[in-house]
Amino acid sequence: MDSFIGFWLIVILGLILVLGGLIFLAYRIPKRIGKRKIGIVLSIILTSIILIPILTFVFEDYLFFKSDAIKSLEEHKITLLDDFKLESNEMSGIRDFYHHFELQISKADKDRLIYKILESEYYLGSISETFDIRTGKPRYSAEDQAFVVTYQNRLSYVYEYYKPNKSGYTPTWDIISISKHKNELTYERVLD
Repeated sequence: MDSFIGFWLIVILGLILVLGGLIFLAYRIPKRIGKRKIGIVLSIILTSIILIPILTFVFEDYLFFKSDAIKSLEEHKITLLDDFKLESNEMSGIRDFYHHFELQISKADKDRLIYKILESEYYLGSISETFDIRTGKPRYSAEDQAFVVTYQNRLSYVYEYYKPNKSGYTPTWDIISISKHKNELTYERVLD
C-alpha cells in the first residue's frame, strides 16, 4: 500500500512540476525577447486553463444552486411552485458518483407532491422493509428503458427511478423522498 501511495505522490509531484514549468516558460520566453506583457498574458491564460477545472471539481458542492436543483427535479417531471431553501448539497466520487441534496419546501408543494406519489400508476403502497428498485433489473441494456416506482415507508413518501444504460456506462438510480414529519424533499442520485 505504501508503494502505491508513493507512486501517486511522485506522479502528482511530477505533474505539478511540469505544469509549473510550462507556466514559467510561457512567461519567461516572451520576456526574454522583449515581450513581457505577452508573457504575463500567456502565463495567466495557461494558469487559468489549468486551475479552473481543478477548482471546479474541488468546489463542486458550493457551485450547486437552486436552478440546478430545479433542473434535477424536472428530469422526473417534479416541479416546485413555491420558493424553497437549499438546505444541503453533497457530491462525491469520480467513477462511482453520488449526489445528495435536501430542500426545505412549502407545505403546499409537499402536499401536492405527496398526492402525486400516492396517485401514481407505479404506487406500491406502504412498504415496511428496505426496498431497492434495482433488484431483478438488468444493469446494462441496449434498449432505452427506465423503471419507476412510488411507495411510502415509515419516514417518507418515495419516488424511485432506475435506468440501465448501455454497456460501459453506469446505470442511473434516483431517489426522491418527501418527509412525513418535515417540509423537506431529499434527492439522491447514484451512478455506480
